[in-house]
Amino acid sequence: MAHRNDQPTDDGSEHNNITTGVSRRRLLQISGVGLAAGTAGAAGVTSGSSELPHSIIIDGSGSPVTASYEFQVSGSVAVHPDIGSNETVTETDGSVTGSVTTDTHAYKFSESLQALDVGNMAEVTLLYGDDGTADVDRLEIVAGSDATIDYEITSPEAVTKVLDNGDRSADDTDSITETSDGWLVDGSTATGSGDTYDFAGAIKSIDPVTGDFTLFLNGEETTVTELTRQKADTVDREHWYSVEATGDSYVDYYIEVEDGGEMVASTVDDAIIESDFYWLNDDKTKAAGRVHAGDTHAYAFDTLVLDVTIEGEAAATVDGNPSDLDYYPQPGATGDHWKGYFPWQIDGETRKHWYSIEATGEEYVDYYIEVKDGGAIIPSTVDESVIEYEFFWIGDNGTKAAGRVQAGDTHAYAFDTGLLDVTVDGKADATVNGKDSDLDWYPRPNATGDGWKGGFPWQDDSDGTTTETSGDGTVGGGTGYANTVSQSAADIVVRTHSEFVDGLSAASAGDIVYVAGGTSIELGDRTYEIDDGVTLASDRGIDGAAGGRLHTDYEPGELLRLRGDARLTGLRVEGPHPGDDWSGDYAHGVQLRGACEVDNCDIWGFAYSGIDVDEGDGAHIHHNVIRECNKSGLGYGVAANSGTPVIEYNYFNYNRHSVATSGDNPGYICRYNHFGPTEVMHNIDAHDPAGDRYEIHNNVVETIRREWDDNLNHSVDVRGVPDDVATIHDNWFFNDNAPDPDGEPDVGGQTIVQENVSEWTNVSFSDNAYGEDANVSYSDIIPGYDGWRT
Repeated sequence: MAHRNDQPTDDGSEHNNITTGVSRRRLLQISGVGLAAGTAGAAGVTSGSSELPHSIIIDGSGSPVTASYEFQVSGSVAVHPDIGSNETVTETDGSVTGSVTTDTHAYKFSESLQALDVGNMAEVTLLYGDDGTADVDRLEIVAGSDATIDYEITSPEAVTKVLDNGDRSADDTDSITETSDGWLVDGSTATGSGDTYDFAGAIKSIDPVTGDFTLFLNGEETTVTELTRQKADTVDREHWYSVEATGDSYVDYYIEVEDGGEMVASTVDDAIIESDFYWLNDDKTKAAGRVHAGDTHAYAFDTLVLDVTIEGEAAATVDGNPSDLDYYPQPGATGDHWKGYFPWQIDGETRKHWYSIEATGEEYVDYYIEVKDGGAIIPSTVDESVIEYEFFWIGDNGTKAAGRVQAGDTHAYAFDTGLLDVTVDGKADATVNGKDSDLDWYPRPNATGDGWKGGFPWQDDSDGTTTETSGDGTVGGGTGYANTVSQSAADIVVRTHSEFVDGLSAASAGDIVYVAGGTSIELGDRTYEIDDGVTLASDRGIDGAAGGRLHTDYEPGELLRLRGDARLTGLRVEGPHPGDDWSGDYAHGVQLRGACEVDNCDIWGFAYSGIDVDEGDGAHIHHNVIRECNKSGLGYGVAANSGTPVIEYNYFNYNRHSVATSGDNPGYICRYNHFGPTEVMHNIDAHDPAGDRYEIHNNVVETIRREWDDNLNHSVDVRGVPDDVATIHDNWFFNDNAPDPDGEPDVGGQTIVQENVSEWTNVSFSDNAYGEDANVSYSDIIPGYDGWRT
């Protein structure tokens, strides 16, 4: 479930001014001439003859330097009768020239101003007739509450600044320049403010076409596309994704694509672009937004979709075809930590206290904050803080926050209860409720320790193999699992063996073959192929259902074989040797050949392995129960024999080795798993020669003694030297016999051992908790998980 990324609003108190927004960062562009616009009546000057209704005033009184000027009007021109020191007009065919030195010149004119050139620091004011109805269009550009907008606007005729429009007034940081083919406005505005201009002619173009801003033309809201017929730049994008809110309420959505996607908001599929209701990250791989009932939002991009989360009733399409949300997330998705706390999700939340961390050195600072129950932590912009959605995390129960703040920036959080713990790694100034924070005061009694501090996506310094958690804390799947597939989504529903065979044979990429809930099918002594792009599914976890059952009393080499990006979800798969039957021959429950996905399944009773990763890379094995694969000499829960599979949010119990590798493949990522109390031998294994890279973190391992001989059990056994490294951190091992980083690497009964070496080599371990009574909780290790499977 995506976290809500709400921001706090002002709670109305004098001291707790905790409000939304980000710090204002603007590109300032100073022009040599200030240009104002208004009406003659408002300026307190005589409107004069209706034949010459407009005025131009060149004021050089503020500078001792002579300023030359030239302007062109389409009608007539004369000296202003009431203001200005000039007594004559130097004019040829409507073109007026002159200069001012600590004085002011003024003119009356008719029709429109077509050209203007003023040197040095003179101030120019244009006044339209006493009713202010000169033949101009007034354009206001207003930035979103958290946005900074740099813009350019072109017009074939003269443009003037409006300086008397409150917080939407243009200022000296905005410039107007005459070009070879018209006029160019170059400006910037931010954080809910705006700029205003009067245009004597058509508005030719506005850049950017889309963004977090709103346009008003003569007081009416409009868009760049409506005004200039420009389109958002989607022509060069290969793909698009649209979300239509089909219910009676708004829909929040989150979309992630592969690197290089260059995502932009689009008007494809009749979508609208609402600048206050969407966000794109800096590298254009993530988008979030809120689309209101009956409307559509869309994005165009160049790479493939990695993840989509939609909260509400919606119709989603990808490249014009219906999107199967159960297909996501894909391997490489960065998880849910960034999904939420956006401005449109706030709606008036307030908190009593706040804590801010400013990185005062030359490097980033990592931090961890814990408050008492009921704190309901939310990010804040108090103390000029910034909110960086990809660089913070808030736990599901709202008592913990972690993040990385870059040098010179500040992060802050608001909450309702007292602080329990603060850790700051780096040079920083920390304040609580506006006062200096004494970090030596922490931790306080009832703080949950350091086991949860680390392993966040912004802390991944590897070669990019690791991806952040894609789970929601529903370890082992079943009831509460979010990405179930319902029977109504199926293309083929099967209840018998013959229907099962025919259904798999008939299915093609994109099809769902569904084993009806409550069905039990004996599969016999053969292998069944699930082709690339096909999903084989059932109803495990839907309204408490156990899931359709596929079983065999025989030992085929592999019972189910998935290819390409096939998916197996929501099923029970039972082999011939359940329970404590250590016998059997040589059989895999599920074999993977490609970037396959196995999720929300219960797999047990196979002699060789529950899941065998046999070929290819990109396999994703998550939210399963994998148990009772315990044949002597074999008996693997997951045999990671190819690629670098991601193994997460599974519950393992009573296997010989729950996660293992042959040693010749690159390695695996083993994280956010719960290993139960019973195991034949060590739980997590790397066979000699130990492959390349292993990432083993945020796992709970209950096993203390092994079934093999009742000796203390190794939780992790690296049987060789990895080419790169095996990193083992932030786990909770119930075996309290912790390894000695300076001692022998292979000692009986230690939680972590390395065989065939005399000293630790390319193996690192840190920040693990040891012992059943360690000062750590399940949710510290696996966010959102309370250990209910224990």
